[in-house]
Amino acid sequence: MMDSEKINSTVCFLIERRCGDNHNRLPHELIPTTSDEAFSTQMAIHKAMGDEVGGWKTGLPLGDKLIVAPIPSNKIHESPVCPARPEKGVCRIEPEIAFRIGENLPPRLEKYTEEEIKKSIVSAFLAIEMIENRYQGNEEISHNENLADCLFNQGICLGPEIPVDQAISCAEVDIRLTQNARTNIKGVHPNKDPLLPLFWLCNFLREQNVGLKTGDVVITGSYAGVLEVEPNREFKLEFSGLGAMTHTLTS
Repeated sequence: MMDSEKINSTVCFLIERRCGDNHNRLPHELIPTTSDEAFSTQMAIHKAMGDEVGGWKTGLPLGDKLIVAPIPSNKIHESPVCPARPEKGVCRIEPEIAFRIGENLPPRLEKYTEEEIKKSIVSAFLAIEMIENRYQGNEEISHNENLADCLFNQGICLGPEIPVDQAISCAEVDIRLTQNARTNIKGVHPNKDPLLPLFWLCNFLREQNVGLKTGDVVITGSYAGVLEVEPNREFKLEFSGLGAMTHTLTS
C-alpha cells in the first residue's frame, strides 16, 4: 500500500518548487521508491493545482521504468507563439507527432485492442514538446524522481494538422531546424512505431482507473532527441514530407 502522507508531502514540495525558485532535489525520504508511487504523485500534483488533464506524454516502458506523464490543458498551445521557461539562455524542445483522441476510452475490465485504439484517433498534428529540467546540480536523479515531476515536460505546441494515415506510419522522418543556423537530423521514432506507445498508454490508464477522454492529445516520442532554440526568436522546424512549424517561444 502506498503511503498517502508521503505522497501529499512530495506533492507540496514539488508544487512549491514549480511556483518558486527552489530547484533542490526531493528530500531522500520523499523520493518515490516505485513507479506506481511516482505516477500517483503526478496525478496528485495535477489535482492539487486544479489542472485539467488535456493530454499525455508517453513512450514504451524501459524495463520497469514508466514513460508517462499527464499534460495540463493550459499547457497545450495551438498558437505559433508559446510561453516557455529557458535554461541557461536556451529553450529545449523535442520534435514529435501528436494524436488527438476522438472518443472516450474509459477504464474497463477488458483490454483495449489495437484496432479500437487506432479507430479512436480523430486527428494528428506536428508538435514540439517543451522540456524543462526542474532539478539543478550535478547529482544523478533517479527515474522515479523525474517521473514524479512529469518527466521534464513543460507543455506542448501543436503545429499544422497532418493526415492520420501518414502520422501513424511515420517511423522515420528527416528533420530540419532553422534559426541562427540550419540543422539537419535523420529523425527516427524511439520505438520505430508512433502507435506502440499509444497502445500501451491506453491500457495502462485503463488499469489505473483513469482512461483517455475525447479531446486528449498524446505525444509518443521525439524523432530527434532534444534540440535547442533561442527564446523570443522565430524558428522553423520542418518534417520532410509532412509539413513545417514556424514558432516562437517567449520567456
